Amino acid sequence: MKSKITYLIAIYPEEDDYFMARFPDFPDMAPDYGKGFEDCIEQSTRFLDDTVSLMVKHRKKLPKPSSIMEVQAKLDPADGTPVCIVPVTVYPPAKTMRINITGKSDVFARIDDYAKRHHLTRSELMIRSTLAQIREKA
Repeated sequence: MKSKITYLIAIYPEEDDYFMARFPDFPDMAPDYGKGFEDCIEQSTRFLDDTVSLMVKHRKKLPKPSSIMEVQAKLDPADGTPVCIVPVTVYPPAKTMRINITGKSDVFARIDDYAKRHHLTRSELMIRSTLAQIREKA
């Protein structure tokens, strides 16, 4: 399985600065909404990522990402005209991977002490912290 997959989603304007996202490659998936354009994309990305994770967990086959032309053909005219079609990258769960990192031993000692106090492994703490940083800066 690929470590990341990019799907296209269609974004539609709604009332009161809300936007709706449709997922053409996932026809059974309900639309997602957000207050403002950026919020809609952020919420939809999380929603799609969670859906892909569940599908992998339950051993369901993921759809092949459609091209822009295929996505346009799948859109329902009843929804109106999308503001845009946005690429969204998801990261399906995969096998555990072991990597080596380099750092000063005093830094690792601080990390280990913090992790131990919070009942985490060093790896869990570093992965959670890195993902939090990514989400904050995205």
